[in-house]
Amino acid sequence: MNSYFLPVGLILAFLMAYLMPAPGAFLHQLGLIPWMVVTIFFINGTQSSLKELPHGRKLFPASIIAILISLFISPFIGLAVVSVISLPVGAAMGLVVMATVPPTLSSGIVMTRIVRGNVAKALFLTILLNLIGVFTIPFMLPFTLDNVSTISISSLPLLKQLILIVLIPYLAGIFSRPVTAIYLPHSLSKYLPSSCVIATVWMSVSASFDTLKELNFQLLLVIIICALTIHGALLLLCWLSRYLYQPDRSEWLALLFTASQKTLPVALGVLVALNQAIELAMVACIIFHFLQLFVDSMLTSRMKPI
Repeated sequence: MNSYFLPVGLILAFLMAYLMPAPGAFLHQLGLIPWMVVTIFFINGTQSSLKELPHGRKLFPASIIAILISLFISPFIGLAVVSVISLPVGAAMGLVVMATVPPTLSSGIVMTRIVRGNVAKALFLTILLNLIGVFTIPFMLPFTLDNVSTISISSLPLLKQLILIVLIPYLAGIFSRPVTAIYLPHSLSKYLPSSCVIATVWMSVSASFDTLKELNFQLLLVIIICALTIHGALLLLCWLSRYLYQPDRSEWLALLFTASQKTLPVALGVLVALNQAIELAMVACIIFHFLQLFVDSMLTSRMKPI
């Protein structure tokens, strides 16, 4: 049920925003969306165990390569793709933001486990990239978004906002894990982050549903092509990286399924922090999220040991 909860919930969010936009628009005006992002990362923090993280100098090469691919090269891949293919500003902004954010907080680790990769290293890379990403995003976005939109981004206010709604809640969740493990129901921690993502989409889309009228089949197809191109390029870079430092197979698989993926909650947090019309950008982020999971699920089915 958990694997279907988010996709079905997002479909219902768009349907509710279309049929009854008033409640979602009202909650949007109350300023609840940033609190949704805070909740997502606090709960994700409670699910991250520092005791499971590996140690040793062997982590250094994989960490450097993952940081370069995921946080520094990826934004410019996103910029290159949306620059070549003509897109509305909102869609281009969503794809560039998605290319700039760190990896998913869970699916990359799950897929690494399925193909019998090094799960501990996947966990380490996921946490490392998400922590560092909070500080790289505000300084990478001005270089990329300035080329696809007229939005003026100030790095320091964006950094402050990401620290407040992403980093601090995530760290608070990690350090409160001993308490939350006792008092926080498992079912709540399992479904609450996805519920907050769904609520964020519902409120944002309800606030200005007219923006999505420019989304037609042709534009949808172009967004799909762009998202597949960006994710495919990241997979290729991760695949080629094994020739740089010759890791064992399990470590390389951990790198492949973490450095190539992008996290939807952080992308939503960035869009909220930009304080712009984000509906079309959000749609592009959601499409990117589902496509990468579909592609990587196909990969895991082929790479899974028999």
